[in-house]
Amino acid sequence: MFVTVLFGDGRMEMLNLNCKLVNFIHHLKEKCGLDFKDCVELMDSRGRVMNLEPMQHSVAPASSMLAARQHYVLLRVCQENEESGGCKYVSLLNNTKSHPELTELLKKLSNPNKESERKIRRGRTQRSKNISSTESNK
Repeated sequence: MFVTVLFGDGRMEMLNLNCKLVNFIHHLKEKCGLDFKDCVELMDSRGRVMNLEPMQHSVAPASSMLAARQHYVLLRVCQENEESGGCKYVSLLNNTKSHPELTELLKKLSNPNKESERKIRRGRTQRSKNISSTESNK
């Protein structure tokens, strides 16, 4: 059981899922040339983050978190200021121009509050338009 991790300038690494998560994450960082102190995540093709960070010392099998034969994009987790408590995901796949959907997914992941605020504002604007059009029809 293997997964393919995309990163760098179109690079790919196949990694075995038949190991403990702690070993999988260590090997992932080593293969991709990252510092062992870096916080990393993987994002699947639907834009879901696999939440490896809290499991980085787990002895659970890697196959319990990741699906075999899937492609994942390597992300670096950057902590925002402590007041906001959020984090930002930075793709370690350099050629995101060939993956425009990835850029949009990363924006949503890094700013989940802004996205929901935009939806709320859009909903309020839509409601106010409906109310004003209803009143003008009277």
